Amino acid sequence: MNFTTFNKDLSQLKSFDTIGYDRKTETLQILFFDGTKKTIPNISEQTIFHFLLAEDKEAYYKNVIIEQFKKLEKARTIIH
Repeated sequence: MNFTTFNKDLSQLKSFDTIGYDRKTETLQILFFDGTKKTIPNISEQTIFHFLLAEDKEAYYKNVIIEQFKKLEKARTIIH
C-alpha cells in the first residue's frame, strides 16, 4: 500500500492528513488524527485520483467515498 500525507494547513484538514491506497486490491486506508484507521474496500483508482485533486478532501471523503461504501454495504446486505 502506498501512503500519501497532505499538508494539513494547505488542505485545511481537520480530521486526517494521511491516506493509503492499494491498486491491486482497490483498498483505501484513511489515518485519522485521533489514531483511528478506516479501511474501505472497492474504491477505484479513478475515485482516488479525484480524491487527490479535490480542493476539499474531507468533503470528498464524506460525500463521495463514504457514500460509495454505504451503497456497497447496502447491496451486500440485500444479497446475503
